[in-house]
Amino acid sequence: MEHDAEELDGKVQDIVRLIREIRDEDVWRSLRESWRRPGWTTPAESIFVASQLDALRDSLRVIRQQQEGLLDGCRAVGEKS
Repeated sequence: MEHDAEELDGKVQDIVRLIREIRDEDVWRSLRESWRRPGWTTPAESIFVASQLDALRDSLRVIRQQQEGLLDGCRAVGEKS
């Protein structure tokens, strides 16, 4: 079975684009400014936002682990044990 290096490159480019979008400092700055406004939210909504931030952080940690595993696996291909 042949592999398509261009297809794999395209997938990496999509991932890099998404990472750039996630790193958009304006979004994070806007969020931080939001919860500093007087009367911003209820305690329940604050709990919800905190849990969403925890989930985002946890997801990004998993993505980082997947990236490391992918890199290790790709480097190991063809190596002699």
